[in-house]
Amino acid sequence: MKVKKLLTHIIALGAVVMALCLAMFFIRTTFVQPATAKTSGYFISDVFDSPGVEFAHNKTVEQPFTAIGNLYGVRVRFHNAGKPQAGSFYAELVDPSTGGVLAQATGNTETLLNDSYSAIHFDTPHISNGRSDYILRITPTFATENAYMRIWSSAESGSIAFGVISYVADAAAVYRWFDLLWLVVVTVAVVLYAVCFIFKFKKENVFLVALLAVSLVFTMVLPPFSSPDEEGHFSSAYQLANRIEGEGFKWTNNLMRRTEDFDEIFEDRNTTVFSYEYIYKNFFSKAESDEAVFTTDNWIVNDFEGVYAAGAAGILLGKLFNLGYVPMMYLGRFLNLMVFALCAYFAVKITPLGKEVFMAVSFLPITLHIVNSFSRDVFVISIGFIFAAYLLKLWHQQEKYTAKQLILLAVITALLAPSKYIYILMCPLVLLLKKENFTFSFKGGKKTKWIVLAVVAVLFGAVAVFMLFNNGWLVDYVKNTLVSAESLETLLATNPDATFNLGLLLHNPMVALRLFISTVFENGAFYIRSILGGVLGYNSIFISEAFLYVIFTVVVLSTCCTPSDSHTLRTRERAGLAAAFMLVFAAVVYVAVCWTPVSYTSLYGLQGKYLLPALPLLLLACKNRVITITKDIFRQLCFAIAFTDVFVALNALVIIVQR
Repeated sequence: MKVKKLLTHIIALGAVVMALCLAMFFIRTTFVQPATAKTSGYFISDVFDSPGVEFAHNKTVEQPFTAIGNLYGVRVRFHNAGKPQAGSFYAELVDPSTGGVLAQATGNTETLLNDSYSAIHFDTPHISNGRSDYILRITPTFATENAYMRIWSSAESGSIAFGVISYVADAAAVYRWFDLLWLVVVTVAVVLYAVCFIFKFKKENVFLVALLAVSLVFTMVLPPFSSPDEEGHFSSAYQLANRIEGEGFKWTNNLMRRTEDFDEIFEDRNTTVFSYEYIYKNFFSKAESDEAVFTTDNWIVNDFEGVYAAGAAGILLGKLFNLGYVPMMYLGRFLNLMVFALCAYFAVKITPLGKEVFMAVSFLPITLHIVNSFSRDVFVISIGFIFAAYLLKLWHQQEKYTAKQLILLAVITALLAPSKYIYILMCPLVLLLKKENFTFSFKGGKKTKWIVLAVVAVLFGAVAVFMLFNNGWLVDYVKNTLVSAESLETLLATNPDATFNLGLLLHNPMVALRLFISTVFENGAFYIRSILGGVLGYNSIFISEAFLYVIFTVVVLSTCCTPSDSHTLRTRERAGLAAAFMLVFAAVVYVAVCWTPVSYTSLYGLQGKYLLPALPLLLLACKNRVITITKDIFRQLCFAIAFTDVFVALNALVIIVQR
């Protein structure tokens, strides 16, 4: 039997490694090899004030600029509310002195990215050895004449946000990076198979090793600045690091950054093959000096600073050990990952039911993408997981609650509330704790009842005071989203970029109904994909549905597994979990409403990732006694979703190198 089992493992592991090697060979020859000859670019007018320049039917947009060297094309930042318009466009590179066309390009408007830089390659590059003046002309022809898009521009000068494509990648560096990824992918596959099927580790240990292994692949393929809003979160972490060092002020847009910590290629949030080239060349770089420069207009997230503690620690350690920009960024990302990994590990370990649920949500591609970044959502998701797991543990406990347990729950709750205010709606679940377990004895034998309520009340009061004093804007923001000083008709006529609020929706119920119905019909599938992780990297990397089906199947099966469950949810507990999730969902939708301009017909800014901290609550509420799996398949599910995640990362790689 032992020989048969050994042969089975050898054959299965060989098949796993062979499948990945074939995939990597195909990617190298079909996608990476052509990508090494691609060009990248530098920005001429990289401004983000507003999408103000209209891109309308048969209307030519012009932008003068000066550039050095050969021009292979341009990259322009378009804005079309997430709904590509059908049509075509014609781009020209013009010599302003003669009016002659130096290069041209045509394309499909439906291929233009929303709120991202789209590459427009000239049919034939313009060759120039020196500095020259040019004019860029773009003329669209939409299938519907009243259709339009916008181009991001400067409110002061009207200059559009675009860059020039002008140089070639270092093929050797790209190949070496890919070969390193190949080695990592094969090693991760062997580790996944070993911990899931060979070694008899505990479930939480299997989960932790698999999570860290797959994260290595994800962070190589989706590097710094690729996660949504990561540039703002990095700046916020950097500001916190500065304040710890005694420099700078809280929540200003000004930063002191090392002169080393700037690079346009590395900071391109739409990862390209040039990002991999730069990372490979600079991964072990050292800072040449500790000289810092004062920068203004940085994107800072004005919120609870504790969410950036791990990232700030990475920046401080990077400075301490004189690390370069790239290794410092990866160190901050790694510390953020460790925060999540430890919280998710203990969530899987201590929960009396639904270990598979916490494991499955942790392995969603969107979760892996976020937790391997500087995003504040790493902290939010981590605390959300440990809050749910610890609450389940206390619900299951038959003994009296100890003072230590109740204080720990209060601390977790107090951390969850300010990390992102919509998740404070999860906190009332503490009220479902068993009343009979609140009485406990101190050493002296004196009994104290309801002490937990006093502790929770004090901590919630402290959180409320913190929110009001440190985020005074919050009160005004809430007021402004409840009432509207002008009617919808007036806003549409005079200020179409003004956003909806509750007052406008209540006064215009049919508009509200149309807004929500249009959102479901136009973008419903997109939101479901985004929750699973079918859309990565600033919404421009769409993952194959084949992988999403596997991931969705694992998530569904995770709600049916019962072998490790030592607790059965009571009706009020199940209802409470479902209600908490729906409240968070309603808050997410309401925030999206307050971001949506009145001229839009569907919600803007709604993202599935906002539901991740509360998603285990919904899945746990779906657990029932009707559809159950009594066999322990935790390891099989873990391998299935983790192995699929490796292919998801490779799918993202294919899309990136084709840009």
